[in-house]
Amino acid sequence: MNNKYSWNETLKFSWGHIIAFLAIIFISYVCYMGNFYQNGGDFKAAAIKVLFIDLILLSTFIGAQIAKGTDSKFERNIIIERILICLCPLFFLVAMLSYNHFWNVFRERKQIETKFTTSIEKSKQMFIDYDNYSSERIERYKITLNKIIQRKDIDTKTYYDCGFNGNSDEIRKNNLIMTMHLQLQSQNTDSLKLLANQWINNANQGASVWNAFLVGNVDKISDAIKTWNKTLVDYSSPVLTGETTYGQTVNSFASDNDAITNANNGLKSLTQIYQNSTGIKVTSLLTSMLLFLMLLFPYFLQRRSTRANGLYYLLPNNKRKNIKNKSFNDEKETPESEETIYTNSDDIYGGTF
Repeated sequence: MNNKYSWNETLKFSWGHIIAFLAIIFISYVCYMGNFYQNGGDFKAAAIKVLFIDLILLSTFIGAQIAKGTDSKFERNIIIERILICLCPLFFLVAMLSYNHFWNVFRERKQIETKFTTSIEKSKQMFIDYDNYSSERIERYKITLNKIIQRKDIDTKTYYDCGFNGNSDEIRKNNLIMTMHLQLQSQNTDSLKLLANQWINNANQGASVWNAFLVGNVDKISDAIKTWNKTLVDYSSPVLTGETTYGQTVNSFASDNDAITNANNGLKSLTQIYQNSTGIKVTSLLTSMLLFLMLLFPYFLQRRSTRANGLYYLLPNNKRKNIKNKSFNDEKETPESEETIYTNSDDIYGGTF
C-alpha cells in the first residue's frame, strides 16, 4: 500500500507541514518582537537571532521527520532520529526564551502604550514654546528698532549702521521686521511643525506592543524629536541687524527645552519595562505547548518505510506483536527479513514509536 504521508521516494508537503510552518511563522514573529524589545530596538540583532531560531527548529523537527521516513540506511537514520527528537524540546525551549519575553512585555501593554503616547505628545509643547519664543523676539525687535529711530540724533552711528538714512525709515523698519518673520516663522517652520504633529498623531493611533517597529524604536524616536529641536535652534540662531543694540542679548531657541527633556525621559523609561523579565506567563506556557505539538505534526504523520517496520523503533527495545509469519534471530537479522516484515498499514501513526 502506498504511503500517502511518506517522503520515502519524493519529498511532499501535507497538511501537517502547513500547520508546522504556520507555527514557525508565528514563533518567528513573536520571537522577533521579544528580541527587539529585549535588545533595545536593534533590528539586525533581532533578525539574526530569529533566523538562528528558525534554522534550529526546522533542522530538528523536520529533520526528525526526514530521518523517520528514510527508505535506506535504517541503522544510521534511527540514531539520527532519536538524537533529533531529544534535541527538539531542548531547542524549542531556547526559542521560547525570546517568545516568553514578548508576553512579559504584552502583560504591561497598557502601561507601555500610555507612557509612549504621553511622552511623544509632550514633544508638541516644543513647537508651542517656539511660537512663543519667536513672537517675543519679533516684538522685542520692533521695540529696539523704534528706539534706534527715536535716538537717531543722539546715537547717529547706530542709526546709520542699521541702514536708516532719514528717508523711508518706516519702510526700512518694516523690511527688517519682515526679515525676522521669514527667519523665525517661515513656511519651513510651519511645515516642520505640521509634519511633526501629523507623525505624533499617527503614532498615537498606532501605538501597540504588537507594533514593535514603532513602540520599540525608543532611540530613533528620541533622535527624531532632537532633530526637530535642532532644526528650530538653527532657524533661531542668526542675529539680525540692530538686535544687540544697547547691550541686549539674543539667545537662540533652547536646545535643552523642557518639552524635549520630558519627552525623552518618558521614552527612555520604557526601556526598563521592555527589558524586564518577570518569569513565565500563562499565555506563553499554553501557546508554546500548542506550538510544540504543531511542529511535531509532520513527524507524527510520517510513516516509516515498510522495510523498517518491525525492525526499527524510536524507543529502543520496543517490540511489535503483529509480525506476519516470521520469527527473528535476536543475534542476526538478514536483509531478506527486512523486506518481508510488515505492520498494519492502515495506521497512519504506524512505526512512530
